[in-house]
Amino acid sequence: MSNSSKHFYDFDRFRIDATERVLLSDGEIVTLTQKAFDVLLALVERRGQIVSKEELMELVWPDTFVEEGNLSQNIYTLRKALGQTNDGQDFIKTIPKRGYRFVSTVSEHKEFQPEVIPESPAARILPSKPAASNSVVVQFPREHRATVRQPVEESWRHSISRHKVLVVTLAVLFLGSVGSLIWLGNSSGWNLFTNNSTGKLTLTNLTTTGNVASSAISPDGKFVAYAVTETPQRSSLWLMQLASLNAQQIVAPAELQYHAMTFSPDGQFIYYVARESQSPRTLFKVSALGGASKKLLDDVQTAISFSPDGSRFVFRRAIDDRREAVLFIANADGSGVKELAAIKYPEGIGDPAWSPDGKLIACAVGQPDGNANNSVIAVRADDGAIKPMSAQRFRWIGQLAWLPDSSAVMLVANQEPTQTRQVWRLNYATGEVRRVTNDSNTYNRLSLSADGKTILASQIKQVTNVWMIPRNEPQRAQQITFGAGGYRGRLAWTPDGRIVFDSEAANAATISVMNADGSNQKLLLGEQSNKAYTGRVHVSPNGRYIVFASEATGTRNIWRMNMDGGNLMQLTNGDGEDSPYCSPDGRWVVYTRLERKGIDRPTIWRVSIDGGEPQQLTHEFTSSPAVSPDGKWIACGYSAPNMPWGIALYTFDGGAPIKTFSHNAEGFPLIRWTHDSRFLTYDDNPIGPAKLWLQPVEGGEPKLLTEFASDRIFGFDWSPDGERLAVVRGLWATNIVLIKDFDDFD
Repeated sequence: MSNSSKHFYDFDRFRIDATERVLLSDGEIVTLTQKAFDVLLALVERRGQIVSKEELMELVWPDTFVEEGNLSQNIYTLRKALGQTNDGQDFIKTIPKRGYRFVSTVSEHKEFQPEVIPESPAARILPSKPAASNSVVVQFPREHRATVRQPVEESWRHSISRHKVLVVTLAVLFLGSVGSLIWLGNSSGWNLFTNNSTGKLTLTNLTTTGNVASSAISPDGKFVAYAVTETPQRSSLWLMQLASLNAQQIVAPAELQYHAMTFSPDGQFIYYVARESQSPRTLFKVSALGGASKKLLDDVQTAISFSPDGSRFVFRRAIDDRREAVLFIANADGSGVKELAAIKYPEGIGDPAWSPDGKLIACAVGQPDGNANNSVIAVRADDGAIKPMSAQRFRWIGQLAWLPDSSAVMLVANQEPTQTRQVWRLNYATGEVRRVTNDSNTYNRLSLSADGKTILASQIKQVTNVWMIPRNEPQRAQQITFGAGGYRGRLAWTPDGRIVFDSEAANAATISVMNADGSNQKLLLGEQSNKAYTGRVHVSPNGRYIVFASEATGTRNIWRMNMDGGNLMQLTNGDGEDSPYCSPDGRWVVYTRLERKGIDRPTIWRVSIDGGEPQQLTHEFTSSPAVSPDGKWIACGYSAPNMPWGIALYTFDGGAPIKTFSHNAEGFPLIRWTHDSRFLTYDDNPIGPAKLWLQPVEGGEPKLLTEFASDRIFGFDWSPDGERLAVVRGLWATNIVLIKDFDDFD
């Protein structure tokens, strides 16, 4: 028996029991989801501080890819549950473009009580589970690769705050020996595979369950270790032999979250980070030959990366009282922790990667502001001196892994807010950056075999279908397509009552059309065109053209084609152009364009359906436009310095916003008009229960249009007569894949 404590936070009429994970209001339990509670606790623990959206998502969903809308939905839920303070203010204040701050006065205290320590759960090995596997070879011309050379600057990603201590012992049984060298870490990563030498990559799917949280490949490339999320708070660890694709459970399910697996350089041990809810991350190791997991070190906030000889490893901690993100080096047994280098807030440090020659540690650095402020640095392992590796800026950077000769690092990253996370290569000597994958999936985490010939990556896919909802009768919603995905989000009605939609086939982004009942699906534009079409489709009301965004030229531009998929024409030649929408008269295409002036700013532009000189319509922070059926108005997502995310109404000729609306989410919504131009329909972007809202253009409170019991909404559009609403809804599925035939880049 030992003494344990209960941890409380009191504010206004509320009490948080952090130990029991309960929110009380005047002694009564307030019902919250686990993730909503996690968001609240994170904000209360950092009361008075601005907590960025990226930091919150890292804290609450550390090894799961989620969109910002998931966080927004939980913030909305918390605000509804908490109400307002005694002086009429929200407990959670939105700091535009920066994050959130909990503003109420909080008192924190602990109550000590005796507690019996239970025995660790017994480990077990389940029967071998063969993993479904298939390989896809995709070949495309060289000219579609992205290459960037720029002068050098610095910066990166988030910093994570401290938590409480976690002590866990997990039993593990014998499995079989594993081979020789590698590193892995945590964190999360749009268009067709390319390779600038052979023009092909080989992709092999290793799992199909959709619930893989973290993974690493063994140094000899023969085994893969991975974590399976069985429930939001319950995980297990597995080992797969790649030759047979047989998988064995090596750590039994427990009420823990497993992250950041790494093989030791000799391949004899698997290192992983575990935590319980908001507790600090703790580093463990388990022998590949079996036995109990051994705790090594508390407060390890990233994956570790070993020195070439395996005697030491590097990791990151955030030290809040110093307002610094710090790299530390420790001995292989967790002893001898020493500080190597530090970055001042608001910049932070991502997962480190020790070079095979032992000289450098690469990591991402930057600011967690959602803009293109992340880059890669090299830290000298002997003295902590910092050198930028490239001037290329990314919106987000995940894991890094060095090639065997220390000439370059592989990384997962994205450049645009609408771009999925892909695998990239960064040359150490030149700072040149080239994209390795270029497809519609999102990549999340990366691991590399010791010979540098095999990449293990987490791949995230949408599993979605199309539903049809009669006007004013959401209870009669019917699913009209069936199967595992293919419907990536945006869809649009044709004047004759068919549906054009973004699709995916053989890992290629395509555009297709079908009848309103889901029948007679026809591919209009796909991989056979040898171009990386991204979709974001809309149809001209006269039925002549389909407009869409594409990265066929290496940058994202607006294109058009005939309704049969022919007569392709590029309409714009800027950069970061997306979300096209045709005017009712069919003469114009309105779209979003990123202005690259220090901080990327989305604004609204228009261009003739026949091409020509584009015209800028807005100068505010605006995105995702929709033109009213009467042609008078443009509605779009909107943000201003003193206003949270909302919706703005402009005249068709642009200028200043005529009217603004708040909405039930944060971030830019997808907007569609009703056929009579009287209402705006928008989504609140949840990854939980999906909701659509109706906002009267004349003003007033929005009305809930429909709410699904599960899934999130990826896209929707009203039929021309306003009688039906087509909706794409579904989930994200995360699995692990092997990528080969990428090694010749020069």
